[in-house]
Amino acid sequence: MSKIASLVPENLKSAKPSLIRVLNNKYGHDPEVINLTVGEPDFKTADHVKLAAIKSILNDHTHYPHNWGTSTLRNAISQYLASHFDLHYDPESEIFVTEGASGAISTIIDGLCQPDDVVLIPSPAYTLYRINTELRGARAVELETSAPDFKVTPQLLREALVKYGSAVKVLVLNYPVNPTGATYTVDEVRALAAVLKEFNVAILDDEIYADLLYTDKQLPIAKLLPDQTLYVSGVSKNAAMTGWRIGYICGPSDILKSLAKVHQAAISTTATMNMDAAEEALRHGDIDTARMKAAYDQRRKFLMNAMDKIGFRYTKPQGAFYLWVQIPDNFVGDSLAYANHLAEKAKVAIVPAAAFTNRPLRYFRISYAASLSDLKQATERLAKIFKADQASYK
Repeated sequence: MSKIASLVPENLKSAKPSLIRVLNNKYGHDPEVINLTVGEPDFKTADHVKLAAIKSILNDHTHYPHNWGTSTLRNAISQYLASHFDLHYDPESEIFVTEGASGAISTIIDGLCQPDDVVLIPSPAYTLYRINTELRGARAVELETSAPDFKVTPQLLREALVKYGSAVKVLVLNYPVNPTGATYTVDEVRALAAVLKEFNVAILDDEIYADLLYTDKQLPIAKLLPDQTLYVSGVSKNAAMTGWRIGYICGPSDILKSLAKVHQAAISTTATMNMDAAEEALRHGDIDTARMKAAYDQRRKFLMNAMDKIGFRYTKPQGAFYLWVQIPDNFVGDSLAYANHLAEKAKVAIVPAAAFTNRPLRYFRISYAASLSDLKQATERLAKIFKADQASYK
């Protein structure tokens, strides 16, 4: 053990790494395994976006930009949100650019939470919300949603807000939801907003998948509660730019002034040429997004049909690129055991519910941000293991 190992705080020592990444690292490079773990678009970044980055470098956009992001990108974000979601933010004071949407999430939690404060997180949910909360020394309280849709209800929300009172600093809302693919209807968003307006709580509104919605357009809660909402998004999912690391936070200017200090202290600022590329994607990338969305929808429909034929039960996905599948009743073991079972016996890597909740949910997530040929091969393998398991338990 090194001399300075004892200096690491206990909450960091005990923090668990993302199980999604653990499984991706374990199976992602195995040529025999079809990897359906990480939620990363399998499409390439569009050529016109790449060229914008090259042009940026050639034009010597290689120095420190404004800590809030380039003014041209913030203007592009403002115009994009106005035209696509009827959300209106001042690019000078109500938008700042972060190191990916993950950087936005960590900035909000780090900035608003002190040790022992409470962050309400719907369960199941993307693991980063809980990890950031616990590293801050705050309390991650799971809102235990229920099958089949796993959505927060007004009653569940009110009970938690009353129970934890002024200790609640942040409520996380993510829709379309990772990992379930479900989303909230307009009426459901309005019902949640009616409860939230009674409480002094910040809403971390993560709508990174809003452009990948296969039903009617959704209502951002920021539209109803602009003074309470910190709207988070980015270009990773809608523009296949995960590695470019461009996200953003939109919200009240007085809050952003404080949160910007947190991001500046941790990151300083993101890369100028990456921001120029993101600007190009937001201004001229609608056709690219539409093409990817159509492919995801085709895969979604194929996967639902295939799982129906096999006999798996699942939550019907309305957005993003995930299928939330129930583990067969006759399997003995938890969700991680089932994930290992599928990887070893079917050579298909998925993510167990254990990555998204501390509850013993018997579900797993399939990412269909993969080629149709991979999905066809994966479902053929899943059909064989499902049939074999059924026979073995009789």
